[in-house]
Amino acid sequence: MSDFNNDIFQFWGKADEHKTLPAVCHMLDVAFVARAIILKLAAQERAILLKPFLSIEGVDEDTAIAMVVLLIALHDIGKITPGFQYKLQDRVKDLFDTEVYCQKGADETQHGTSGYEILLNWATKTGLNRYAVKPLVSSVASHHGEFVTGSNNGRFWGRKSAWETIQTHAINWLLDYFQVDVSQLCEIDDELLTPIWYAYMAGLCSVSDWIGSDPYHFTYISAEAYFSDIALRIDAAQRLADTLSIKHIKAAQSIIEFDKVFGFKPNALQQSILASLNSQGQPWLTVIESGMGSGKTEAALILADHFIRNLDHSGLYVAMPSQATANQLYKRTLKFLQNESLGYKDIETHLKHSNAEFNPAYEDLLLSSIEDLNEQNSVKANLWFTAKKRGLLAGASVGTIDQLLMAAMLYKHNFVRLFAIANKTVILDEVHALDYFQLSLLKNTLRWMAKLKVRVIILSATLPKLMLRELVQAYGQEFGNTIKLKEAAYPRLTTYSGGQLATSVQVKECADTDKLASPPKKFWVQLHKTTPQQCVEQMACDVLARVKEAGCGVFVCILNTVNAAQALSEIVLEYCDQKESQNTQCLVFHARYPIGNRLAIEDMVEYLVGKNPRDRKAVNPNRPVKDQCLILVGSQVLEQSLDYDACEMFTQVAPSDLIIQRLGRVWRHQINNPVRSELINSPRLNVYLPGLSEIPEDYAKWLGYADIKIYPPHILAVTTRLLWEAAASSKQNNGFELDLDEEVDDWVNNVYTDVEQQVDWLDQEQEKAFEFELEKKLVYRLANDMMFDADQEDVSDLLDYLNDQFDDEDLVLSTRLASLSVQIILLIQNEDGLLVPITEYQPYLQQCQTPMRENAPYEAINWRADKRFNKNDIGRLKQSLVKLSHADWVEHFREIESNWQFNFVAKDVWQRTSQLHSCVPVILDQYFTYSMTSIGTLKLDPVLGLKIEQCGNASDHLKK
Repeated sequence: MSDFNNDIFQFWGKADEHKTLPAVCHMLDVAFVARAIILKLAAQERAILLKPFLSIEGVDEDTAIAMVVLLIALHDIGKITPGFQYKLQDRVKDLFDTEVYCQKGADETQHGTSGYEILLNWATKTGLNRYAVKPLVSSVASHHGEFVTGSNNGRFWGRKSAWETIQTHAINWLLDYFQVDVSQLCEIDDELLTPIWYAYMAGLCSVSDWIGSDPYHFTYISAEAYFSDIALRIDAAQRLADTLSIKHIKAAQSIIEFDKVFGFKPNALQQSILASLNSQGQPWLTVIESGMGSGKTEAALILADHFIRNLDHSGLYVAMPSQATANQLYKRTLKFLQNESLGYKDIETHLKHSNAEFNPAYEDLLLSSIEDLNEQNSVKANLWFTAKKRGLLAGASVGTIDQLLMAAMLYKHNFVRLFAIANKTVILDEVHALDYFQLSLLKNTLRWMAKLKVRVIILSATLPKLMLRELVQAYGQEFGNTIKLKEAAYPRLTTYSGGQLATSVQVKECADTDKLASPPKKFWVQLHKTTPQQCVEQMACDVLARVKEAGCGVFVCILNTVNAAQALSEIVLEYCDQKESQNTQCLVFHARYPIGNRLAIEDMVEYLVGKNPRDRKAVNPNRPVKDQCLILVGSQVLEQSLDYDACEMFTQVAPSDLIIQRLGRVWRHQINNPVRSELINSPRLNVYLPGLSEIPEDYAKWLGYADIKIYPPHILAVTTRLLWEAAASSKQNNGFELDLDEEVDDWVNNVYTDVEQQVDWLDQEQEKAFEFELEKKLVYRLANDMMFDADQEDVSDLLDYLNDQFDDEDLVLSTRLASLSVQIILLIQNEDGLLVPITEYQPYLQQCQTPMRENAPYEAINWRADKRFNKNDIGRLKQSLVKLSHADWVEHFREIESNWQFNFVAKDVWQRTSQLHSCVPVILDQYFTYSMTSIGTLKLDPVLGLKIEQCGNASDHLKK
């Protein structure tokens, strides 16, 4: 098939300033890539993709693959249309006869839409099953990410003209090239073209197009040159499929020894997982509920490894609730995969969230993968996967849960995400942290996971039983209507292997458990009655008194708002500045720091009070001991994102499950017990809350965030009442002992339970709870509007449903239902008169509480970039990014964004840079402040972070 003089090769498909590549040649490149990927897919994945074609009489696997590859080749047939060809207005006359192929009808420039109509017209005339045509055609025409299901005007693609003739010639030429008998294709069973098949086909088509469009590997040449070198194009496709290892993991078939992988013997929980590996009927869904620091992550990784190694699953995705938790798990996952005894080779291992490039471990792996391009390692990170929408295609990725939820939402290219995640193992950690909006999205995602044969492992220390049942039911819906749950006491392991029953078993502690290697089970909880006005000062006085009394140790204060954390920090810092307190250090951490500072503080917390990086059986050598004290003050980021050990904790009231999460950081590393103060002889949590008779009707006002409801008021009210009732029962001076294994279920389920079943709640609790239930229904409707509905069983119904959904122009997609916010990039003028990110300004850096990671000397930011900022400048600017949720400031900066008044950078350059388009530049003065008379002042304190001062405070600041 070297007929390069055929007229079909006159029409361009790819172009740069000087050269073009014929459209049909590009279609072949993409088809070659698709075939190379198909051949590397796991057998169970190829079966899903090829099933509709293998059902045709006389079709074997090679022919089925040829049919799939042909359809994918036809993805760009819409480029042979006047609307696309005349985009090169000044060059087309040198390519084809413009009188025969005239410009008339060049209105439609979306070649995916044109391609859909061309293929639909051809398929109908050819005699393809009319019910099969739409999904077959749409699956390849939608390769630009939006579902294409038709156009309203045939003239846009050249119907009944010379254009239609040449389009038909190109289709027939490709049929001959791939040796596909169209009469066999006409026999396809439309009932086998399911939504799952559609997701596979559309996802594979888009991914193959991305790879096949790389001009470095698939150069722009003439048809004659193309066919003389076609073997090289096929080799390039195969080589790229091998290099990128799309949905493919290579692992040695070896027996895993737990202690060799992790360096310690398995505990009871981990032994339960190891014992289950040899059982028949491996679970599709596993839920591990156990205390904080009990080894759930190690258990999940061993289970995931088993699925990949022995059940031919295609990779791993670890979904975390936040970027900070994802950063921590990435390091642990990387270390796991690099273990020599596992025998993994060249696994693409990526971190997926919007600020992943600032993670040192990920950055180092990216750089080393460039330098060691031809060397074989256990893990690597090809830059190809760093582009948006590609991360889930890697063999192993760790990221936020948002990346997973987007697969089952109406985002562009969501079918690529579904294709990427299919047949993998997914670990969902800290699931209890999801709000109802995310939970609604997750249940729909779990239904897709079940359809896509994804094995799911869910980890939680404080999962309400209601949520457990909902998650099991969501996954099991693919297998049956109602799933019964056989319950067991906490800590427990719940598994579902199909059918109508999910089973829970209690994990019982082994007699030979190493007490120092496990967190404590029992804690003392001390309640402190306070008021909104006194809470911060009272907590500060108590922690400072405890520091003086103990003489050494780590004391942690968690506040529910950044403002409260900053206020308490000021009191503690004033104490630390005194001469007699020089042995006491204060470290502040919350979400309102520039990203560069946040990462530096995370590193410092891990350095000072994390595990010993070299020997988990030894005390961290950097830990404050003897006469040294550390007071760590922060917001909820200290709750579950960092693995640190506190001697004692002080916290504002929070929902019961989150109080237990905070408790999990107290004496977390019992290896430190010998170096604790003699006066700290048991793990203790201090909770500051209103009295039983003073529970406020509006907890938001009590905590000081009237405009932002962080926690549902009735949840806080019920938690407060239960805490006081527990203290009253113990009769021990407003305190009580909490046994995690024995009491977690009661503490969580008595708060998170069906509102209508509550008969002993206070009136205000009932009232707020019913308001919350009404709000949940509204939230569910909003989430439902954003879903890629897993309940659609027929692909035609799914496409009709998608058309209706995409017609809603007011729908703004989001994976989190949060308050309005704005991202600002903090800039300042340096001594040379140049605008620089605040995180590169030496007078600021010299005052920060922790040093930032050292970088090479910077060149000036190119504010006059032609089209968009370069990658290096983008990274530098994002280091100084801060997110604000204050309503007045959000409105102010949104107005600035609309009425762009900056002279130093063009609006189109800033907003054309995708990583910056939702951010607003803010220029600080020499005092690191930005003021608006009508609102107040933003002040970036190098130690306390970004402070929001109201009008009155702002005028005081200006006077100073």
